Formats: sequence, C-alpha cells, structure tokens
Amino acid sequence: MTRKYPGKPSPYLTVDYSRLGTISLDEFRQAILTDLHVLEDVHNVKFITAPLLRVQVTDEFGDPHSVRNLGDGKPIYRMHTRHFRPSCWDYEP
Repeated sequence: MTRKYPGKPSPYLTVDYSRLGTISLDEFRQAILTDLHVLEDVHNVKFITAPLLRVQVTDEFGDPHSVRNLGDGKPIYRMHTRHFRPSCWDYEP
C-alpha cells in the first residue's frame, strides 16, 4: 500500500470507541466531547476538514438495528449534518 504523502505521517486520525462496547447515545456524546477537548487542549488541534462519523446502530442488547426515515419508513444510510454554519463566519471584518 502506498502512502499519499511519502515521508510524512498520515493526516488522518482515527478515534476508536470499540472498547466501550454497546453504550447509550448520551454516553457516546460525552465520550466525543471529552475526546474533542483532549484534541484541542493536549494535542493542540485547532482545525479539521471533512470529518466523518460512522456509527454501528444497535439496540440495547447489541443486535443490529436499522435507522428509518420518520416520514416514509425507508431505511437511511447517510445523514447529512443539521448543523448550520453562517457564511458570514468565512469573512474577515
């Protein structure tokens, strides 16, 4: 396998949550927030580009569970963020 940036470390970072096992969404939210604080405070990370969060959805017993659209009941496989970032933040005052 060839590296995209020969001689340089990979620009990607994977945060592994598999050791936590089956957890609630509230606990996962807290784990993500904690890790973001560690990235910012300990590792001095200030910016990221095109982050992607991939989750394996299960029920409380760890059995696979599909996510369905509330309107028509069709399964969904990709959800785009609902976060709104105002375009005015991209301009210098």
